[in-house]
Amino acid sequence: MAIPVEFREFTPKNSQNDLMRRLEQVPDQHAEALLAAYDLLQRMHEKGLIDIASGLLSASDTVIDKVADVASSTEVVNALRIVLMFTNLLKALDTERMHVLISGPESKPPSLWALGQEAMSKDARMGMATAVGLLNVFGAALRKQQVA
Repeated sequence: MAIPVEFREFTPKNSQNDLMRRLEQVPDQHAEALLAAYDLLQRMHEKGLIDIASGLLSASDTVIDKVADVASSTEVVNALRIVLMFTNLLKALDTERMHVLISGPESKPPSLWALGQEAMSKDARMGMATAVGLLNVFGAALRKQQVA
């Protein structure tokens, strides 16, 4: 004896009705996330971010070429080198000593003799030599810029 086949309505995959049916079947726990996503999408549309993203995607080769040109420029390479040098210097700083120096002066200021003795220490002389050297580097760069 034959078994009857139940009748199913055929709906093509990815049709509007199929999408709406799937959206209606979304569990309640996802409804809030969907509403937040719709809100975010609307705000991005209002600010023009979707248009910007679309333009970037359509001109991706040009954008990548321009970014590569900027990233390989002498100025960016020098800036990254300087940032890395200062990052390494920051790692070597004694933060506890810096905190004590910056947090507040002692009850009375040190005498000129004490300041002079501190200024003659090896570390202070190294710092002053570095500061003067940096001033020379900046001065030479300023002179080059004025001549050009």
